[in-house]
Amino acid sequence: MSFIMASTTLENTLGAIILGVPLAIMFSGVLIVECIMYWRSVKPGDTWRMSCIVLSLLVLDMFHSSVLMASSWKWFINDHGMNADFIPIPMALSILIAGISILIVQSMYLWRIFQFSNQKYWLTVPIIVLVVLRFVLGCLSSTHMMQVKSFEKFRYSHGSWIFGATLALNCAVDTLITVVMMIILRRSRAQSISLDGVIDSLILYTFETGLATVMATLAMLITWLVMRENLIFLALHFITTKLYANSIVTMYVSSFFDFREITHTVMLLHLIRLNYRPSLRERAAKTMSRSIDVIDLDNLKLKRNTSGQRWSRFNYFDNTRNQMHASSNDSVVPVEVNVTKMMQMHVEDITDRPAHSGNSKATPTGLLNSERFEDQNQV
Repeated sequence: MSFIMASTTLENTLGAIILGVPLAIMFSGVLIVECIMYWRSVKPGDTWRMSCIVLSLLVLDMFHSSVLMASSWKWFINDHGMNADFIPIPMALSILIAGISILIVQSMYLWRIFQFSNQKYWLTVPIIVLVVLRFVLGCLSSTHMMQVKSFEKFRYSHGSWIFGATLALNCAVDTLITVVMMIILRRSRAQSISLDGVIDSLILYTFETGLATVMATLAMLITWLVMRENLIFLALHFITTKLYANSIVTMYVSSFFDFREITHTVMLLHLIRLNYRPSLRERAAKTMSRSIDVIDLDNLKLKRNTSGQRWSRFNYFDNTRNQMHASSNDSVVPVEVNVTKMMQMHVEDITDRPAHSGNSKATPTGLLNSERFEDQNQV
């Protein structure tokens, strides 16, 4: 008991709360700004489900901040900082609210994994079981805190291992989600020809967000196991809860997740390049002969398959072929568009073919294309 009294001070109990609550509320402000940016930049492809999920995360976050401030009022105003061992009811509710918020965020990541992996149940069901188990243990921890109303009693009861198991499962789930998402994205990168930069950005973002949540949860678990007599773990719990909501909303606000504009731009560039370089045209023909399993971009919008067909894929060569086939009946317009694009994109390029005579210079490709275009118009 003397060790407990020596390791428990005002600095590492209520002092940790003083630092943790303002930092958590700061992340709440960041989440509000991100939600406003999301709703202002919402695209026609976004569904009402996604807007409802963002709204629910914002409401839960505001409720979580409210119970944190109510708990701080109880500790510092009502009790004058003299009863650090007491667990207010709002503090126990914060554990439950955090569990619900984390459940929603992890379910969103699992939805992405399920759709990106071509609906492989064996890959997502085990993680879903861990997520549900983690949520149940979190609810039990919150209920036990409401019953004992004392941190000391909570530390030396069965609620201690329940809370520790909750943190361990949370860390394991975040690690699994991060690893699986990175594997799926790397496979898509290997099968893609033109989206290397976009997928690299997705891989980097997945690694950064996953690493942030894993490290925060791991730090919280270590402080709970090693420094159980203070409230540093609780201050970290406040901040970690905010990271989950911020990570998922930031993902949809980020510029490189504007998939529809990226799809149109890259498809247009492929149309230009395929008509300009025969080597790329041959490469595209070989690519069309095999099935490419790449990321379904509309899955992030939580769309249902209402047309009876599979969701559209990142198959630029099929899209290019369809556009060229649709315009095959008009013999003038495709020539004008292709030549115009080639003149804009490649007017400064120089042909790789050597000059026919020793004193003559190579002709710019754009000029060759323009001359060919004039000859065709004269005919």
